[in-house]
Amino acid sequence: MIDLKQFADKQLELAVEFARYIAEHPEIDDALPGKSRIYFQVEGEAEFNRYSRDLAERQRQEEGLPLVRVRIKGLAAKQGSRLIEPVVETGAAVA
Repeated sequence: MIDLKQFADKQLELAVEFARYIAEHPEIDDALPGKSRIYFQVEGEAEFNRYSRDLAERQRQEEGLPLVRVRIKGLAAKQGSRLIEPVVETGAAVA
């Protein structure tokens, strides 16, 4: 049984990354149906994929929207902080 909080967290993370991808590749957005239900399939994550597909199918039946499947191999590692040469000062140095 999939942990629903973990599923929701992963789904949110994938949606944010997909939005970034769309911003960088607007031609993909042009190819998507005007209204649709997007769902993700992640290579090697059978339980997540099964739940994601089943949820999308239920929503499609309720809402009548077409489905768009986004298949990915995974997510790249996070890049870390974008700060340039930060200096962190504590104690007396702060005053």
